[in-house]
Amino acid sequence: MCPNCSKPWIDVSVKDAAAAGTVAAAAAATSKRTPEPATDASPPPPALDDTGEFSFDDWTLPPERNPSKAKWFIPLALVAAVAALWVFVFADSDLSSTDQSVVAADTTTTVAPTTTRIETTTTSPATTTTTSTTTTIVYPSADSWPAVGEPIPTTELGLKASGIGPISIGTPITDAAGSLVASLGPADGAGIDGDLCPGSEWYWLDWGDLRGLFDGYEDDSLFIAYRYETDGESEPEPTLETLSGIRLGDTVEMLQNTYTSYTVSFEVLEGRDYFRLADGGELLLWGPVTGTEPQEIIQGIYSPDPCQT
Repeated sequence: MCPNCSKPWIDVSVKDAAAAGTVAAAAAATSKRTPEPATDASPPPPALDDTGEFSFDDWTLPPERNPSKAKWFIPLALVAAVAALWVFVFADSDLSSTDQSVVAADTTTTVAPTTTRIETTTTSPATTTTTSTTTTIVYPSADSWPAVGEPIPTTELGLKASGIGPISIGTPITDAAGSLVASLGPADGAGIDGDLCPGSEWYWLDWGDLRGLFDGYEDDSLFIAYRYETDGESEPEPTLETLSGIRLGDTVEMLQNTYTSYTVSFEVLEGRDYFRLADGGELLLWGPVTGTEPQEIIQGIYSPDPCQT
């Protein structure tokens, strides 16, 4: 602004003024007109070469103006406009939400009643019929075995691991049973024992305290083991003994003293004590005893049977 007349000193930028000045100078030179003398007492504008694009002479610097209150009007107006817009948008949104909540609270929802149909099915209890089948095993009776050969004296029917006297383990049932019948008389009883070895049913014949065990009762069945045992309340009958002279009723101490060249050990089977007479790892004889102390009594003498370990 002009410091004296308070009018714009330069209406255009320096570059535009330079261009306009060049055009005006060219036009003046063409028309050869003489500029009219200035009637204003204000100093003439500076020549374009008196000031640069980014600096002015001291006398061309505009004076400092007093701050005007009008410059605060625009920011305040903008703030007021923003506030009014916020109130219009957000306050109206809140009112809309409140109205919707109230409407939702006052709305009554009617649910159609549901009818549930329960069908009852009567089921008769299943009837289980259990049929018990009893299998009767028919085996030869005790008196079915005739005597075979000459009688064998009891003194020659020694108890050993391989049999009874000359009647060896592995002899066919007809010969073994017949020889015992010839020596000891007819058998006292006969039956089937399935408890001696799991999965096996053995046919047995009894002569007093002596029981002969066979793997069947057909003609091809074999004599497989014997068991000689007493209840201890009476003398065993028949009177048999081992080849070394051990009898039922003898003590454990007598057993150990007789078989000093062998191993005598003890085991418990189903709560009962048994002795085991072995030669190295081979079982020779075994049987029940009343205990393992030296004064305990031998109650039975058994041959090794196929399921004995």
